[in-house]
Order: sequence, then C-alpha cells, then structure tokens
Amino acid sequence: MAKRLIAVVDIGSLTARLKIFEVSPQGKPKTIEAVRKYITVGTMSYKTGVIMPEQINELCDCLLSFEQKCREYKVTKVFCISTSVFRDASNKDVVLDQIKTRTGFKIKVLDNSMERFYQNIAVKEIYYDNSLIFNEGTMILDIGAGSMQATVYDKDEFIFSQNMVLGSLRIYEMLSDLQNRTTHYEDVLEEFIAQDLDEYHAIEPKGISYKHLIAFSGEMGFLKQLAGKDSVLSCVLTREEFNKVYEYLIKTRPSDLTLNNSIPSFIAPLLLPAALIIRNMLEYTGVNQIYMPHASLSDGIAYNYCYEYMNTKPQIDPEAEIVSAARNIAKRYKTDKKHIEFVHNAALQIFDASTKISGLGKRDRLLLELSVILHEIGKFVHAKNHNDAAYSLIRNTDFIGVTEDEAEIIALTVCLYPKENAYDNAFYSGLSSEKKVLVSKLTSILRLADALDSSHREKIKNMTVSLMPDRLHISCEATSDMSFEEWSFEHRSDLFEEVMGVSPKLRVRRLI
Repeated sequence: MAKRLIAVVDIGSLTARLKIFEVSPQGKPKTIEAVRKYITVGTMSYKTGVIMPEQINELCDCLLSFEQKCREYKVTKVFCISTSVFRDASNKDVVLDQIKTRTGFKIKVLDNSMERFYQNIAVKEIYYDNSLIFNEGTMILDIGAGSMQATVYDKDEFIFSQNMVLGSLRIYEMLSDLQNRTTHYEDVLEEFIAQDLDEYHAIEPKGISYKHLIAFSGEMGFLKQLAGKDSVLSCVLTREEFNKVYEYLIKTRPSDLTLNNSIPSFIAPLLLPAALIIRNMLEYTGVNQIYMPHASLSDGIAYNYCYEYMNTKPQIDPEAEIVSAARNIAKRYKTDKKHIEFVHNAALQIFDASTKISGLGKRDRLLLELSVILHEIGKFVHAKNHNDAAYSLIRNTDFIGVTEDEAEIIALTVCLYPKENAYDNAFYSGLSSEKKVLVSKLTSILRLADALDSSHREKIKNMTVSLMPDRLHISCEATSDMSFEEWSFEHRSDLFEEVMGVSPKLRVRRLI
C-alpha cells in the first residue's frame, strides 16, 4: 500500500490548526507541515452561547487559506473537526451550513467521548514504549478550553473517565468579572476549581495508588516554555519545576506574561486556571513528576486513520479498552460476574452464527458486547425496573470511544431486552428507521443469550450455534434440569424470528 498525504483541520476555541501527515502501513504518521492560526470563536461563544457573524467570517477566511495549502500538497483526504466551541453553541447547525456553503468544508463536531478517544490514542502512542506508565496507577488529565477530562489506568487497564466543565477558557470567562472585585483572585479561582474537583474525587474509583500523572492542554506549550523546556516537544517536569511555574503565574499579571514572556495576550489569562487544575491533581495523586506530551487531537485522528485504512496495528487496542471500561462499570454496580460472562459468550456465538442473515458488522458486534456487559447494572438502583434504571445510567456515563448515538443504541438494547413489547418505548419511537432495526436485532440476540441462563446458575457447559436454512440451531449440554431456561428461551424467541427471519431452536442434552 503506497504512502499518501492526509490533512486534519482542528477548529478549537482559540486556535484553528492544519496538520498535514504522510501515512503508510510501515510506520507512524509523519507530520509534513503544521499551521496554526489564532481565532476568537471561543472567547465570544462561551459568553454569548452563539457563534457571531464576525467569527463565521473569521473561520471561513481561515479555512479557505487551509484549503489552498491542502491543494498545494495534493492531499488525498481532509478531516475537518471541531469540539466544544461548536458543541455548546446554540446556533451550530446554521453556522455549520454557512461554512460548508462558503468553503466546502463539512465540519464534523466530535462529541466529548470521541474527542478524548482521539486524544488518548495520541498520548498512548507516545508513551507505549514506557510500558510502566499504563501498568501502574496513571491519571491522564486532558484540559481543554471548555472542559476537562480525567482518565484513569491501572494494571494496563482502562479503569475510569469523567468529564468536568472546567476548561481553562470557560473558567476565565466565568470568573473574569471577579478580577476587579477582589485582591485575592487566585484564591477565588482555586475555590471554584476545587469545588468541581471534589465532586470528581467523590465518584472516582477508590484504592488506586497513583504513580504517574500525564497532563496536556492547548496552553501546555506555554507552561513548558515558562519551565525552560521546548514548547513543541514532550517533556517531564518535576514537582519542584512545576511549582516554580505555578508560583510565577500567581505573582505575574497576564499583561506582564505577554510583555516579558511573549505569550499571546488572549492565552496569558488562561495559564493560571490550567496550572491550578494540574496543581490540584498533582497534590491529590501525590506523584513527583508530570509527563507533558506533545500530543494533539489531530495526531490521534491520523493514528486512527492508519488503523482503519492503512492496516497499521495499534500499539494498544482501542476496542479492548472500551470493553475494559464497560467491565469496570459493571463491577462498580456489582453485577453477577459469572452470569455476565456466560451471556457474553453466548451472545457473541449467536451473533457470529447469524451474520449472513443479520447484516450486522464488526462495530455492531462491539455494541452488542457492551450491551451484554452492562445489561444488569440497573439492578444496583432498582430491582424491579432495572432496565429503565440501566438506560439512565448508561446515558449518563462517559464512554471514551463510543459516540453519543452508539451509547443511545447500547442503552436502548439494555432497556428493551426484558420487555414484552420491545417497540412500546418512547425513546425507541424517536429513532431513525436504521437505528430501530439495529436496536431490534441486538435486543433479540441479548434476549436469547440471557434466556439461556435465566436462573443465573450457568447450567450449560458446552454450546454450539449453527445457522440452518430455516432455523438457528443451538445445541448444548447441561448439568441439571433446564426446564426454566427452555421455557424462557421459548418465550423470548419471537423477536429474533421477527427481525432475522429464522426461528431459533434449542436442543439440550442432559449430562448424567
């Protein structure tokens, strides 16, 4: 497979970036050129809630210059993405339409989950050779302009992730009026940040012994610069080195940072909020140094492109991490581990045997797997209406690497599988026809798999699933009476036959 050039345009709150990469199956994406333009979209939209006409003009001019650069390099594929600056704008749909009409760029607005997914890919590729980082307790702190994400790894597993509305620009915009009211602005700022971080600490998994802290943000290059490091290289700061930078920011006015340290005037006020967040987490984790990678959202998208289209093997399997995250969520809600494992294996066997008639693909298989792992978490909240409780829990959980639409599909599959009438649901009724079909098929498989262990006693020891012209044949061996499971299977087979077109049949051989 030949080398090719791709480009990523990343429209942030304060900057618009163009990165052109050379990609090939043989190695990592190579940056050919990077262009950054400062913009004012975020400074206005976080105040007003909308993107104003002058900011639209500014973006269009910027994108047209990027488009010219892509033509010069004869780029074969351009990804144009944006994050919270568009997510939070109430007029985003009309603005996106205007920009597409005027520039030809179709901006994809990433939800928080996918933004952090790509960021994490870039960070993990940088530190993969240092295997201890993810083998031991590690917190990744991703500080954006509009929000912050804290992600926890331990024993080489994805453990937990939580988003907080604590972006550096958002904090500054919300509290800027206080600067003229108090002589202790930094104390008020710290109290404001600590309040949200305390709420995070209350829900974070306990018992993790932190060894590493990885922190990155749009302002990180300037923090490195103040520490005497190269702003465009990954580096490590000791606690003492970081504290010197922090103390300097406490004592220095933003205007002096611009005058004495050549930091852009609209960036300078954001450094203290970012440093305060890092300092709080530094104290909380108790680690003695901070890894500061030179990693960007654009890098993560380029890596992901290589995984999907260049057959490059990822250093760390992203899908395995998503499954690991789901297992940790199930553990948090004290689900029956043995039952989940049985249903997991049974559901995937049924899925794989049914692919010729289901029309479902690899990504759908992952959504089924996540649905199975999470299908009993609602019992932690409500024994009788556990499926409805599970829907709410899933919709309000951060799944790094799962889009909001996919999270809705998982939540509905978990919600509908025990119901007599799977279609009698307001959320289901609001889906597109394509999503209704997908949810129905995943629900039908989960129903069958769960029915095979209705008693939660894992009676089946060996099971084979094969697709016949007129039926899905499930053959198994059992160690004890299967009357309850056979009855349950019979009553849960209708939906599968309705959506797949074949009748599932169960044959049990009793082991003596």
